[in-house]
Amino acid sequence: MNDLKEITVFSIGDSTELKTWSNVPYFFTKTLLEKNIKVNRVNLQENNFLSKIYKYTFYALLKLIYRNSNHSYFRSRLNYYLTNRKIISAITQYPNSQCLLFLTFSFSAPKITGKKTILFGDWTYFYFISNFLKRKPYWFEQYVLNKERENIATSDFILSLFPKSHEYNLNHFTNTKQYYLGNVINCNYQLNYTKVIIEKTKSNKLLFIGNKKYLQGAIDLINSFNQLKSKSELHIIGLNETEVGITHSCLFYHGYLNKGDESQNNLYYKLISESRVIINTNPDWGAFSAMTEAMYFYTPVITSPYDEFVKTYGNEIDFGYYVESQNKNDLIIKIETILNCTEESQLIMMKNAHEKVKHFTWNNYLDKFLDLLNNS
Repeated sequence: MNDLKEITVFSIGDSTELKTWSNVPYFFTKTLLEKNIKVNRVNLQENNFLSKIYKYTFYALLKLIYRNSNHSYFRSRLNYYLTNRKIISAITQYPNSQCLLFLTFSFSAPKITGKKTILFGDWTYFYFISNFLKRKPYWFEQYVLNKERENIATSDFILSLFPKSHEYNLNHFTNTKQYYLGNVINCNYQLNYTKVIIEKTKSNKLLFIGNKKYLQGAIDLINSFNQLKSKSELHIIGLNETEVGITHSCLFYHGYLNKGDESQNNLYYKLISESRVIINTNPDWGAFSAMTEAMYFYTPVITSPYDEFVKTYGNEIDFGYYVESQNKNDLIIKIETILNCTEESQLIMMKNAHEKVKHFTWNNYLDKFLDLLNNS
């Protein structure tokens, strides 16, 4: 196609808000605008009132029988119908758009328009069920999976945010073009190299970032923290004291920090800039985006060797340590190692962390995306 001038972007949530899906829609659309491309934003967030009704009726009944299900109104037939009406309305509203970009695999528009259609996501629902819930799909999930398979098959191409997810999609969806263009740093704060290096080399702060999904990782870290011999502080972003239920004089809860709020944003990056190490050994998934952003700020990591992290950064890392989630003694040893290492060793880990991710900029990602789009 000719060079892109106008695009319609569909996201689950408001793409003008940083809090939407780990900041991804915000930075995707913001970077497109910076490249002088007109962006039509379409919010496909489900109706909150209908979602609540569904949660306490049909969903509640399903949950009694199928406890390992995360089915919700979002994946209901009613929401698919109403969302498709939104999509049709948006296509009519923006007739000059050259391309439709869906920041989800759950919805698309090939039957509605002949415009080029691209799907972008972290993983498919099929991948989520297989790799995170570790089971086969239930009968009521087949409708959603069939829709997703149809969306992928009829798109012009799809983009996966993670390499293992990309491999999985290549093996399960063979009738469409698929690409992995690397990952991205969702950062809206200017990196001050000199200040960060000075702060970290004299720091005794440990950092955890993660919400309720990572509660086990937080508890494991706190229990290890309580056994440390070195004097240190533990700062937790994304959870509060009530949710975790553990107190300590050197344990500080900050709850959810909204990057859209200036003071909360400043606190978020102050903690990242000053922390000696970021730690999340939650099994299966360790807050990849937060880890990657912290690495950009020269922060060594301690994490579990989950598939996507290992595929992205390797079986062995020189910017921190892997710790199996069940090995609590090893976690204590690795934390002590980082707290007590020489300044020279610390600087090496810090610089290695930054080097691994410095090319994961949204500007680089969008250049590759536009190159694919303009040459397809």
